[in-house]
Amino acid sequence: MSYEMSKRGIYIVPFEAVEELASRWPDAGMILIADDNNNIAMLTELMLQMEKWLPFVAFAENPTTSQIVRAVNEGAVGYSDTPTDVDEFCRTVEEARVAIDRIGHIRSRAIKAKKSIESLTRREMEVLEGLAQGLTNRAVAEQLEISHRTVEIHRANLLTKLGDVGINAAIRLLIEARII
Repeated sequence: MSYEMSKRGIYIVPFEAVEELASRWPDAGMILIADDNNNIAMLTELMLQMEKWLPFVAFAENPTTSQIVRAVNEGAVGYSDTPTDVDEFCRTVEEARVAIDRIGHIRSRAIKAKKSIESLTRREMEVLEGLAQGLTNRAVAEQLEISHRTVEIHRANLLTKLGDVGINAAIRLLIEARII
């Protein structure tokens, strides 16, 4: 398959397992991954840990609809039956390349946002979520049954942890983190 695809201008470096890919992470390109043995979940977790997202196309022999939906929800930009028809598989890869231009930067930003948001304490998250709902500091304090001053302290701490950003940027990070 690698040989046939290389004849069509698609260069492939095969890896036996996600762990092997982790040790030789490419700087660019696309990942073609078999949808078995929890590979997709391991790949997405690896990308979160490394804070490096590469688009991926999943494939499986006779995939179910739920299998395809799960893979797309986990970040796949394309899905194909096991690549026995090289022309069909190459079309899927090309369609995925087009999709990458639209969603690649979104996924990358989401990974970075998720890492930032994970640095917050539970209470800082509660304050941020209240503010994201449009509540004032006083309303958040009432909702959480804490003092107004305590909310201000949590707000200042969370903004510092997120890189000395304003509240609007912090809310945007929260939204982006939820894309993952």
